[in-house]
Amino acid sequence: MYVIDSLRVGGAETLLLDLLDAARRRGDAARVAYFTPGPLEPEVVRRGVEATRLSRHGLRDPLALFRALRLMRAWDPDVVHTHLTKSDLVGQLAARLSKRRRVLTLHNTDPWRKNAIFSGIYREITRGADACLAVTSNVADYVAEYGGCDRSAIEVIQNGVDLHRFNAGHVPPMDLSGYGIPDDAVVIAKIGRLSEQKDHANFLLAASQLAERYPQAHFLIAGEGELSADIRECARDLGLGDDRVTFTGNLREMPELLAAVDIFTLASRWEGLPMALLEAMAMSVPVVSTAVGGIPDLINDGENGMLVQPSDPTALAEAIGHLISDPSARRRLGNAGLETVRTRYSSAAMTDRLWSVYSRPASAVRISDD
Repeated sequence: MYVIDSLRVGGAETLLLDLLDAARRRGDAARVAYFTPGPLEPEVVRRGVEATRLSRHGLRDPLALFRALRLMRAWDPDVVHTHLTKSDLVGQLAARLSKRRRVLTLHNTDPWRKNAIFSGIYREITRGADACLAVTSNVADYVAEYGGCDRSAIEVIQNGVDLHRFNAGHVPPMDLSGYGIPDDAVVIAKIGRLSEQKDHANFLLAASQLAERYPQAHFLIAGEGELSADIRECARDLGLGDDRVTFTGNLREMPELLAAVDIFTLASRWEGLPMALLEAMAMSVPVVSTAVGGIPDLINDGENGMLVQPSDPTALAEAIGHLISDPSARRRLGNAGLETVRTRYSSAAMTDRLWSVYSRPASAVRISDD
């Protein structure tokens, strides 16, 4: 039983779909409980997986816990695996009360963990889990420093990409002309939820600098989120009209989109190991990213991508500008990025390790209650 905060388009949610596919291939039954609906719900249903909403009001709804308990009694899962904060709190507590085996995955270096009260509540609710996993060593170190799990009890299982689906040699590029993007444009893509974490304002400030120097540059923002209206207003305030920046909303044809763009940019303030970044590298798209979370473990600056400090639009613009003006550098970094994902970040390796956790005797993986 997977418990997740939402079925919106995002890294953890995309990973969930991969886990459902892996369960089906292995002959295991899977179920999903979630809080916030989104465009991935039909994709869950198409996989023949039952998905049930726990609450319309998140953690403010005390009945969410009772719904989770009821589902666990009805579905009788061998393992409950939770993803993201609301789901860790409700799902782990329900699994604990119903005496289910418990696994949780830490996805991000969330700023709220620095609040001693919040991290203390989280630590109390999740203690005694059978396995605490992190998507990178950086996330594991961060959570251990600010509370949640002892570092020795956190196992790192890195995210992985489906290299059959994300294969530049077999994916036809999306036709971007329908968005008014010229065929000869150098397309710089920012893909991800429109939220504070992803810092689209940083990207747009860099874009405003680049627009003056590179008339061939076109900026594409794919995704939706709570800051959608604010980010569109920010683009207008910076003088970035439809001729320079395109908002596509949510897209599920991610391999096709990545096959059509020239540069992938991630401008986040904090991260774990973002799936969108791995997917871009798997498609041989050169990446420019902020050096946050586990990304420096993935990218060596100048070798398989480019790194800049967060909240520095000038540095971001300089790195992107270098790639706009140097197609050979784009090819070199794109090829190196693909090789990195091939050797270290395949979905097959990820799911093999995860299923080994699921199949361990509980006594072999249980985190101490002390």
